[in-house]
Amino acid sequence: MTKNKDMDTPKVGLRQRIAERTAGHKSAPPARITNDNVEAHRELILSRGRKLKYPIQYSKIRLLIITLAVVLITIIGFGVWLHRSLYTRQQTSSFYYSATKILPLSVASVDGVAVPYQDYLRRIRADIHYYLNREGRSFNSNEGKKELDYHKRKNLLVAEKATLVRHLAEQKSVSISDAEVDAKIKTMRESDGASEEDLINTLNTYYGWTLADFRSTIRDQLLEQKLAYQIDQKAKDRIAEVKKALDKGSDFAELAKKYSDDTISKEAGGVSVAKVNTSDPSGIVEEVSKLDVGKSTDIKRAQIDGNNYYYIAKLTGKDDNQINYSIIMIRLDAINDKFKQLKKDGKIREYIQVPAEETFTVKSGK
Repeated sequence: MTKNKDMDTPKVGLRQRIAERTAGHKSAPPARITNDNVEAHRELILSRGRKLKYPIQYSKIRLLIITLAVVLITIIGFGVWLHRSLYTRQQTSSFYYSATKILPLSVASVDGVAVPYQDYLRRIRADIHYYLNREGRSFNSNEGKKELDYHKRKNLLVAEKATLVRHLAEQKSVSISDAEVDAKIKTMRESDGASEEDLINTLNTYYGWTLADFRSTIRDQLLEQKLAYQIDQKAKDRIAEVKKALDKGSDFAELAKKYSDDTISKEAGGVSVAKVNTSDPSGIVEEVSKLDVGKSTDIKRAQIDGNNYYYIAKLTGKDDNQINYSIIMIRLDAINDKFKQLKKDGKIREYIQVPAEETFTVKSGK
């Protein structure tokens, strides 16, 4: 019995050591599942699942943070690169034009109103395309770079003025409908005897424009014209004064010298000559052609080289080849005067470096 007792003592100590090492842990359930031990088996399985669940959750959170960080760094990097390309290097390729159509980037501001970068690119790209592809110009030489700067300045001013027009038009509740744009384009096509396909091909060949680009340009022109006639009371009063004087029998030539803003015909008493059936986007020749010799038009409107006018014209002679007429033109300057005043007051800010307007000599545009 003593021997057996001595032999049992180590076994008891072993059990105690095992119990100490496994303290706090539940004993493994019996291998065989019965009604009595099913809960123990269930708890064991769930505890093993919890051990795997939380590390996976932590990994997902970490992966999400890393992904967001990479995306943020990529966006910031792209923004820095795009900013440098547009505002420092002043890139004008199709990629950057497309980017400015999507992103609300500004090239300048007029009285606190942003000038869309895409407006500027639409115009400068047309000039670059025309002179490179139609006239074979190069902008790589020193003289070429100066010419490119001239076109940049010109088109930046046009884009800034267009923004001012849209801002003023919004204040005055003036707008241009799609139907008005369509009608204007149709008139232009028909005056040249061109189909829509001809127009699209011409736009692409000469200016690298789509029809949508052209429509945006026409909309800007029509909006400026409609706004100008609404807000320029000074020009309206001047043309009314001319009309009143003519109705009283005053000499047309003398009135032209006194009032007309057409520098070409002013000194000659308003005398002008035009070929019959000539292409005239202003519509003046068409209006005068309808008159009998010696008769004058009523007060009419025309847009020439981006300027808007009231005019009264008198047909003085006509044959199969040409018409002779005299014209008094009153330019609408209210928008231009407003733009000049904003510039003088320092309320026009530009975000790209382009030489000032005063540094260029007079050049002929396309």
